[in-house]
Amino acid sequence: MTSGDRGGTPTYDLRELGDGLELYARLDRFTDRLLELGLAEVGAAFTRVPEFAARAALEAGRDEEFYRRTTRERYLAELLAVVVMGRQHWPRFAARRDVVVILPDCLRIDADRCRREEDGACGTRCADCDPDCLAGRISAVAEEHGVPAYFAERERAAQFGALRRAHPDLAALGVACIWMLAKGMRDAEEAGIPCQSVLLSYAACEHWSQTPATTDAVVERVAEILRARVDRVDRC
Repeated sequence: MTSGDRGGTPTYDLRELGDGLELYARLDRFTDRLLELGLAEVGAAFTRVPEFAARAALEAGRDEEFYRRTTRERYLAELLAVVVMGRQHWPRFAARRDVVVILPDCLRIDADRCRREEDGACGTRCADCDPDCLAGRISAVAEEHGVPAYFAERERAAQFGALRRAHPDLAALGVACIWMLAKGMRDAEEAGIPCQSVLLSYAACEHWSQTPATTDAVVERVAEILRARVDRVDRC
């Protein structure tokens, strides 16, 4: 038995792709082709990223915000990860009894006048104080499907724990930018919470913009996911 054969047949085996350095040459070709396709299909959304990343690289005092300095190729990779994770988690998400929607602060139309309300350890919830606020519109769509919506907390693990105590059979639908969705979906997966996602249409909070503004998302996508979940449960 060779060292590579210990423990039985491996789940995956990169040796099937080539010997020695040929493996890495093949991975480079795969990555180049994937990125080429990605830039052709969705690259128009990321044309300003290189300039932003170059400017962020010269900033002082924001070292912890490493994602501000990443390349558009990383954006493409994380966007793909969000879509793939959503497809993987859909069956478990749809099967869960308790679903919550998680909203970002940047959806609030006026953060200074927002009257969101505390809801115990689970976080804060929209008080429907402005009919034009997208956070309120998404919260209303969620309520129509019997789903509560909470604003995301910085201490994600603590919020996940509180939500699981309040909603034992928990799944989550997150609304966020590409980077926060990718990280949040991985954190949720580690916590045993299957997720779906709705992307912000653009990133405009203080992390991503020199002049922060209210962001946007496709409300209909939230409704589509929640409706599809109900339809799947009804068929089972």
